[in-house]
Amino acid sequence: MMKIGICGAGGRMGREVCKAVLSEPAFELVCAVDPHYENQSLRELVFEAPEGLRIAARVEALVESGAEAMVDFSIAEAAKKNVPFALEHGIHCVVGTTGLSREDLESFEATALEHDVACLVAPNFAIGAVLMMHFASQAGRYLEGCEIVEMHHQAKIDAPSGTSRHTARMILEARGVDSWEEKDQGPRGLSMGGINLHSVRLPGLVAHQEVIFGGKGQTLIIRHDSFDRSSFMPGVILSLKKIAQHRGLVVGLQHILEL
Repeated sequence: MMKIGICGAGGRMGREVCKAVLSEPAFELVCAVDPHYENQSLRELVFEAPEGLRIAARVEALVESGAEAMVDFSIAEAAKKNVPFALEHGIHCVVGTTGLSREDLESFEATALEHDVACLVAPNFAIGAVLMMHFASQAGRYLEGCEIVEMHHQAKIDAPSGTSRHTARMILEARGVDSWEEKDQGPRGLSMGGINLHSVRLPGLVAHQEVIFGGKGQTLIIRHDSFDRSSFMPGVILSLKKIAQHRGLVVGLQHILEL
């Protein structure tokens, strides 16, 4: 049985991860970290949690609890401390926190390789969203015009989303583009290598994305919708089950799905 710790356990995604881990016979939830809920019983937030499991404020609790893998759904500033600490102590990491820079990922990779563990960073854990990105990367090889519209709940901090950025990156790489310029185009959104990314933030939304391609006399729209945060949990659980098979940095769930 693999021992799991969760950082950002009190947040909306963190609570869903707690439920998913608790429902999986192969896992034992041994640690929940969230400074906003210090010493609070996890059961007050997640009914399925065992009695006696209290939320820790400090990431050091991962080591004290004997966690073998950690899931981070916190905020970027917290993840920049949580992930290196876990990796340095031989704990595999599955990271869903967005807003991390390229420099952050390079640092994670170096630390993971040094300590012979794996760090998976994925912008989206919904398997349907991963397939959407994969299909879009294939379509992008044949249709030149492309724009991405991502739509999320109004509380989402970063824009454009990590998923939209990763989608554009996959399309550009499928086209054989090694480097590209990012430009803020005002009302036309953020341009990544000529692909414009647009963001919508509204109540009632969870996570949605359209990739719109245009060619001579035709358009192609590839869309994915997450209506509930439970849609991300199969991908998180699959990542935890396979994380020990990898070493170093893995970016994107497509590598776990072997697409």
